[in-house]
Amino acid sequence: MMADAADRMMVEIVAHRLQAAAEEMMATLVRTAYSPNIKERRDCSVGIFDARGQLLALTAIAPLHLSSLLGLVEHVTRRFPLDTLQPGDGILANDPYNGGGSHLPDLTIATPVFADGQVIAFVCNIAHHSDVGGRVPGSESADCTSIYQEGLRLPPVRLVAAGEVRQDIVEIVLLNSRTPGEREGDLKAQIATNATGVRRMEALVARFGREATLAAFDAILAHGEARARAAITALPRGSWTNEEVVDNDGLGPADLRARVTVTAAGDTLRFDFAGTDPQMRGARNMVLGATLACVYYAVKALVDPDLPPNAGTFRPIEVVAPAGSLLNATQPAAVGDRSSLGNVVGDLIFGAFAQAVPERVMAGCGPLAAMTFSGVDPRSRRYFVDYETYAGAAGAQHDQDGKDAVRVHISGAANLPVEAAEHEFPLAVLRYELIADSGGAGTFRGGLGTRRDVQLFAEEGRLVGRALRQVAAPRGHGGGHDGTRGRFVMRPGAEEAERLPASFSDLPIGTAEVVRIETSSGAGFGDPAHRDPALVLADVLDGKVSAAAARALYRVAIRDGAVDAAATAELRA
Repeated sequence: MMADAADRMMVEIVAHRLQAAAEEMMATLVRTAYSPNIKERRDCSVGIFDARGQLLALTAIAPLHLSSLLGLVEHVTRRFPLDTLQPGDGILANDPYNGGGSHLPDLTIATPVFADGQVIAFVCNIAHHSDVGGRVPGSESADCTSIYQEGLRLPPVRLVAAGEVRQDIVEIVLLNSRTPGEREGDLKAQIATNATGVRRMEALVARFGREATLAAFDAILAHGEARARAAITALPRGSWTNEEVVDNDGLGPADLRARVTVTAAGDTLRFDFAGTDPQMRGARNMVLGATLACVYYAVKALVDPDLPPNAGTFRPIEVVAPAGSLLNATQPAAVGDRSSLGNVVGDLIFGAFAQAVPERVMAGCGPLAAMTFSGVDPRSRRYFVDYETYAGAAGAQHDQDGKDAVRVHISGAANLPVEAAEHEFPLAVLRYELIADSGGAGTFRGGLGTRRDVQLFAEEGRLVGRALRQVAAPRGHGGGHDGTRGRFVMRPGAEEAERLPASFSDLPIGTAEVVRIETSSGAGFGDPAHRDPALVLADVLDGKVSAAAARALYRVAIRDGAVDAAATAELRA
């Protein structure tokens, strides 16, 4: 078909124009959004799919966002067959069990693209709305025990019908949110984003014609598949098993196990999550689509970072996860905090690959921690919801230190800038810093976690907090030390300072009270005693490692701002 309808140059042009369209859609979404969560934190992504629901192009801020897009078209066309759709339709959905999403705050919109009266593609976007109802402000709490507590559930419904916005559907969304003004503005931005994508796709078809464009779609997917199979074939042969601990189930400390066996055979990869514990009481479960997103991210990161982001690259990958488990939850399991588990799954998969290609993996990573502030803003008398996630740190690699204060694995949205946070919400950021000595020691050091102190001036203030890695630390590789654990503290430094649980919701906070968020750090890679003393000295001078830790952990003596070579040799003897 490709030889008849599309030569290689045309296919390459189509692929680049699809990606350009996705990137323009993303720019439109960020620039027209109303809420800080989207316009500042960029907690949103876009994708372009063919009429069968196969991904053609993706611009994703967070790999986990793919989980809210992967099954979207299939759910849409099951409820609205292709021959019932019209130009200008926009289908809204968010339900993980009935809409293709992975948690309720991610509202997705799919819009069909027509050529010669037939649907040839869908342009889609996902935006994380900071409140869609439910039992807690922010609609994301680890201690929910049922999806019915987590917010408004939407199967695929027509939000836009033949170009006309259905105000009745809009009103349903607004009525369920504590911050309806933000929801309305963000929905309009999502509608505008897909309109941009439709225009670009229509221009593409007008340039090359319907048949040649469809042929190019097939060729793009075939190329992705061929490249993925070639990269998989270059891996060592065998099976590698790994386990990770989930240290909190959302309601309290836990000792849950996630397990994977990765098998490379021929030109395929199989990820078998048999042995993973049953779905938990709280909201840290993942539906299968979220697990698929974790796997596809890991394959791209570890097997071939230049794999094109399309469904062809998924074809050589088989994923098996027991129904009713942590990684394939069944309704009505709560799934709102699935990103916390997703980052542990990143460590889980990387740990398996470390047995085959240790030069490609990171040691254990410090995942994000999240805090949602809400209440009445005394300046405007309006209710606000400040949904915040704070960066952890990356684990070290075999040849480099882990990155400090970064999102890891399947998370990706930015921290809300301090200036934006203080402008938008009644709060002050008193402290925001790297935590010295937090990175796991190793020949290469894990990235440093962060500490942020936030003072809230809201009336009727409430907190929702959620994090993992506050009991079980990220694990070091090759003799590297584990990373440090995170924590939440109310009134830090005061006599009545209080250590908060790793997950909690609806906690009152008084006006002008302070809460501290400390994120876990990255783990080390390799024996700390083999670290180059010059690197240890640089860390000490930068304030990342104390002189005492340099001596105790790295066996490097620092004196008068320099390495004491003789004392260091004695320590390392």
